[in-house]
Amino acid sequence: MPEYAVVGKPVPRVEAAEKVTGRAVFAADVKLPGMVYAKLVRSPYGHARIRRIDVSRAKQWPGVIAVLTGEDLPEQEEEPTTRSRALLARGRVIFQGQPVAAVIATTPQACDDARALVEVEYEPLPAVVDPEAAARPDAPLVRRVRAEEDRAEAAAHDATVVGSDGERAERPSNITNRVSFKRGDIEQGFREADRIFEQTYRIGRAHQAYIEPHAATAAFDAAGNLTIWTSTQGQFSVREEVARLLGLPETRVKVIPTEIGGGFGGKNRLIAPLTALLARKVGRPVQLVMSRSEELTAANPAAAAVFYVKTGVKNDGTLTALQVRAIFDAGSFPGSPLSSGCMLMASYYRFPHLDVEGIEVVTHKASVAAYRAPGAPQGAFAIEQQMDLMARELGIDPIEFRLKNASRPGDLMANGQRWPNHGLIQVLERLRAHPLWQERGKRPGRGVGVAIGGWFGGMQPAAANVRLNADGTCTVVVGAVDLTGTNTALAQIAAEVLNLPMDQVSIVTAPSDVAPQAGVSAGSKIIYTVGNAVLKAAEDAKRQMLEIAANELECDVDDLELLPDRIQVRGTDRSISRRQIGRMAYTPNTKYPPVIGHGRVGLLGPSPGFAGALVGVEVDEETGRVRVTDVVIAQDVGFAINPMAVEGQMQGGVVQSISWGLFEELIYDEQGRLLNPSFLDYRLMTALDLPKIETILVEVPSEEGPFGARKVGEPSIVPGMAAVANALADATGVRFTHAPITPERVVQGLRARLQGART
Repeated sequence: MPEYAVVGKPVPRVEAAEKVTGRAVFAADVKLPGMVYAKLVRSPYGHARIRRIDVSRAKQWPGVIAVLTGEDLPEQEEEPTTRSRALLARGRVIFQGQPVAAVIATTPQACDDARALVEVEYEPLPAVVDPEAAARPDAPLVRRVRAEEDRAEAAAHDATVVGSDGERAERPSNITNRVSFKRGDIEQGFREADRIFEQTYRIGRAHQAYIEPHAATAAFDAAGNLTIWTSTQGQFSVREEVARLLGLPETRVKVIPTEIGGGFGGKNRLIAPLTALLARKVGRPVQLVMSRSEELTAANPAAAAVFYVKTGVKNDGTLTALQVRAIFDAGSFPGSPLSSGCMLMASYYRFPHLDVEGIEVVTHKASVAAYRAPGAPQGAFAIEQQMDLMARELGIDPIEFRLKNASRPGDLMANGQRWPNHGLIQVLERLRAHPLWQERGKRPGRGVGVAIGGWFGGMQPAAANVRLNADGTCTVVVGAVDLTGTNTALAQIAAEVLNLPMDQVSIVTAPSDVAPQAGVSAGSKIIYTVGNAVLKAAEDAKRQMLEIAANELECDVDDLELLPDRIQVRGTDRSISRRQIGRMAYTPNTKYPPVIGHGRVGLLGPSPGFAGALVGVEVDEETGRVRVTDVVIAQDVGFAINPMAVEGQMQGGVVQSISWGLFEELIYDEQGRLLNPSFLDYRLMTALDLPKIETILVEVPSEEGPFGARKVGEPSIVPGMAAVANALADATGVRFTHAPITPERVVQGLRARLQGART
């Protein structure tokens, strides 16, 4: 790779000092004159008819400004098609935690006290909780209408959803989406196989477990213009949704994205529309902050999924056929990552014959949203275990088996398109050479598993501005929310182009009324899209500075060189400082316009990223406890703009995946009630559960990413869950097909193995 001055170097995050000193402003920190607080009365039932709501006692509580129900919100759609439009339930609730009333008061405590006084009479109704049962033709309907659903949020994460939806069913059912990918003749593929393997894999729904709960503050000014401060991954998405709900032009809605305490795909526009509407109803600024219990019960977790997988393979390890029947549980509103999950799992390897069909079903649970490479970890859990199963049964090294069959650039994906340039083979080769893999089997009672996974990623147009200031420094202005340290990398890109030290470049995430357009910070696309826009804007600003310098120094632009503090004529001592050029725009009667570079990009070509994981485990066969002993994550990052940040993303992603594979699951009873609505009951992996994580950066440059960078935020979460399962199979000889693989499931599997040996 070329040697650069700024990009490619580890740089601390530009906002780090503000966060560690407590000066960063999050959405719940916003305080406005006259501000009041809102809290929601939520349904304790997964499915029930609302017989009566009595708010009279709550309205009389000291400090209460208003108590509103769905009947007080004529702006709400009769049958909302997305969660963000389902403000307060009317007539029926379809998931536990669905809001039925809003209490607005002068203090949060008054809200809590009054909320307890709202009387709601429910008639419990049968709930559809199991996704396999929901898919049956005779299952009770979760939704009363089959309206065309809004899938814009799913498209913001993954470009592969476009054009892959199948035909919808003619009769009403809980199946809200279908996808189908076919190639060759599946029956012929199985006839050509020497061995056929069938297995069912199940993955529970998991919460993104961000540190900061959803929060929003909304206020109208005297002219009727609305400002929203919110924790969101996409300010323009919030603006569009709120303007639509309130019937306002988007020019009268200003969204200020505050610092965000984690999102992982789960934070976009869930509560901002309701908060804005409540502010308009009471005529005062309103703040709404969800509690941790509300987050787990009623936010947007990752989808549960079921995969029925059948594969054919020849004795020499050549794949012949893949057949998959997949079910994704969307919860109460459509929007699961069905398309990406099915397409990717069927595209990692070269199956000449494939038949993949997937359905999305709705159930009486909170609706789902994205969770870091949405759909890909679920699909990888199935296909990567299936690959491991075949390799071990055939007596072939699992990595060699993958290398033999892995898709190369130019091979067909499941959707009929061809894979662009990527580094999957290089990732596998690095894992194969690692000592953990080379020395596996030498430690009794331990196992090592491998898995890979990729992420196609989202694509969206973007823009950015770069301004030369009067003191010679530069300011980069973007509209993308900094979710993972992207602002640091964007500043590095500008600094590299302008040949400036990092401390001479500042970056601003501007509010929606003045910010350049950017998509939702999702799909690992910000560096790829906004980064390209910053690159172009910096090049434009550089061109303008050189033109001014050439005019002042009376030379040709090609004779100039850009130095950190000045622009100089090559081979001479004639120069002009950046400060002089910057001040010219601020001088009265100047002939030069301000130096403001503009950069814009449309839809770029795809640039998928691949990751692979090695995980070592040790199993206590009496208790079922699994101890993770080793973790290695290798990823094709194209070019690491900021290696420090990239390694952090890789470590974070693989930890989330392993945690999902061993611990995390939202558990519901048959009535759709969540049984583990707190971090006391919802088990998360902690630092005590982890060994040191080794990262391996593989750099196969992208053809369109800035400096060759690829999408890096999401691939690392894809393989970990499957790698853990494969490690357990290596350690115990038992194939665990239901994630999370809890101690109870481990003990059950070991007992089944023992009983099988006895018989």
